[in-house]
Amino acid sequence: MKINTVKIIKFKRRIHCSSFSTLLLLLFFTACSGQGKEKTEFRSETSTPKKFQNQQYENYDLMGKAKTTQWEIFNYDTSGNTGKYYYNGYTDQIDLNFNKEGEPSLVKLVSKSIKAYQQPRDNKIENIVYEKNPVILLTSSSIEDISIDYLTYSSKVDPSTNKLISENEYIKYYYNKYGDLQDYIVTEGKDEEPRYFKFIYKYDKKNNWIERTLSEEFYDSDTPDDKEIIQKIVRTITYY
Repeated sequence: MKINTVKIIKFKRRIHCSSFSTLLLLLFFTACSGQGKEKTEFRSETSTPKKFQNQQYENYDLMGKAKTTQWEIFNYDTSGNTGKYYYNGYTDQIDLNFNKEGEPSLVKLVSKSIKAYQQPRDNKIENIVYEKNPVILLTSSSIEDISIDYLTYSSKVDPSTNKLISENEYIKYYYNKYGDLQDYIVTEGKDEEPRYFKFIYKYDKKNNWIERTLSEEFYDSDTPDDKEIIQKIVRTITYY
């Protein structure tokens, strides 16, 4: 991003008022021209990993002694087809119970398409019919069949130092004060432009996040706050 600097000029006191106003306007437009979206200040607020009650709570990213959890996961950047239907995005609705020892049991999993429509016939676009009701893609009552999409903490901790990993060959990581991943920057190759991703959270009183939004941030755009939301997760948690 190009940043223009404003040179400070000292004027003599005997300057015509209209000329002075013109110079102020000129300086103002010079400072504003070429400004795009400013990058976030990338920094980690902590290097200390979270402390989980056991491995199971870590697997589901839960602090404290959770009793029940409900996930609603909206994935916006995934599409596919079921043979009869195409879909653009899907939701996972997951209910989990935990006993007092922290062992989970699955109550239900229902995956639905966010938007579905009939496959066009004879390659005629006018035959597409949008459906009001989402298509159920998957149902399950087995805990082995679920996959909750988030970055595990054990894979982000350096075992030799017990610190959160800050970068690897292609990705730089930045964490907030709760130890949650806040920003990461992906550079796929030496000649590739970096891609910027951001997590935004809402927390409950136990410091568990109850809402998490993942978006890709675009800093080369002329549109302020230009971003694409990739995923949103809403969690409802009760405790022992």
